[in-house]
Amino acid sequence: MHNETHAAGERHIVIQGVSDSSITVNVDGNTQVIQNELARLRELMESLQAKSFQTAEKIYNIGSIGEANFSFVLGQAQSERSLPPQLQDSLCSDQAALVGSLKEELLAQQVQVRNSANDIFQYYGWIIETFLQKMNTPAGKERNVRRLSFMSEAYHSGLRYLCYIQVAQLLQLGDPPKDETLSAFLFMPPEGDHTFDYLNLLVVTTALLESTGPPPYVEGIAAFVRDLKDTKSDLYRTALFLEHHRLELIKKGAATERDALESLLDEYLTALIYWLRQLSFLAHYRLVSIKNINLEYRLGTARNFVHLYGELHGVYNQEDPNEEDYAQLARENEFTYNKSVLLLKGADAQAGLRGFGGGTAPLSLSPLVIDQSVFTERPTQTPEIYCYQGYDGATSRSYHYVHHRNELPYAGLDKIASNKAFPVRSQNNKQPRLNDLYRQLEQLFAPFKKQVR
Repeated sequence: MHNETHAAGERHIVIQGVSDSSITVNVDGNTQVIQNELARLRELMESLQAKSFQTAEKIYNIGSIGEANFSFVLGQAQSERSLPPQLQDSLCSDQAALVGSLKEELLAQQVQVRNSANDIFQYYGWIIETFLQKMNTPAGKERNVRRLSFMSEAYHSGLRYLCYIQVAQLLQLGDPPKDETLSAFLFMPPEGDHTFDYLNLLVVTTALLESTGPPPYVEGIAAFVRDLKDTKSDLYRTALFLEHHRLELIKKGAATERDALESLLDEYLTALIYWLRQLSFLAHYRLVSIKNINLEYRLGTARNFVHLYGELHGVYNQEDPNEEDYAQLARENEFTYNKSVLLLKGADAQAGLRGFGGGTAPLSLSPLVIDQSVFTERPTQTPEIYCYQGYDGATSRSYHYVHHRNELPYAGLDKIASNKAFPVRSQNNKQPRLNDLYRQLEQLFAPFKKQVR
């Protein structure tokens, strides 16, 4: 878990440098060198009666550091926040480079794609796709700070998507492992969502899944994380570059000099293309929202479970807003999670839904990702996807969700009127169906509450 500042009165401990054999630590202005081992760092922290330390831009509790993320976290102290040389030598400046590169990567994944940008983007799933679409609009193509914010959210949405997949698998275990980093995510304050360390969460949750034994639902994530953890890899350096400039945008706004912004836009696009290419394995999965499951069962007939679902990719019907964008599929004697957002294996949603009874059960990403339309009292024609933002335990004991299309409120920007969010409380008078969601959250997250510090 990381916070913006150290606790009042705590020692100020900063990791200043890391080599293969040693760690250089600055304690309240005084430097000392210890062996590059987790046990030695723990001993030092215990001797100083300190719980947290800083490395690069982030602060971590020593209790959240294990062998799985030790090198990944400390390596940030010695890594530059610049592009790898091979990316620096081939900078991209326009949208065509993004579209063309992603198309070639999908073809390498043996995915049949058309030439249109939106057709290519939809293979990354709605959570990522929406910001790629924003980048492709006239406003998104303007070379300004807003374009940079769209690119940063395309990166960050992909990272959160991977984390949702890993955390969802851990939550469905009968006895999920208790971990401080996982608990910090589940109970992060809503205002901390934008700066939460999702990179570290991805590393930790992937290690937890490997140690608990269930086969990974998305096989490509394990190989991706192995590369991400390698502090000498291009993926590691690219991720730190993307993360650094996103945090700088949130804290300080964009570079004030036009030339600096122009250069950063090209560098960030180049890094984003590389990042998304590594996520192309997501093209073999589909997101759907199961709005409802109805049982059709009469004397002399089989039990048919009719699934009303919406596929979460692409652009919904723009010509007739009253036209239903949900489809139906009947399964004999079989049903899946109701009122949930599911991840299906396969490039086709209907095929994935038909195949879940054959041993390939879909993965429910809810309640981390929800379709708000299934909880509303008013009828809606399309899914309304919201993502988990955190828990307000200080005042209202409420869980918070934000719309998946929300733009990034970077420094110097007034409140964005189009951004949407809502809390889920124990009693939701305007949307009483959310009461059931609250009970689900309380039950699922209860084992992790005592891990929060």
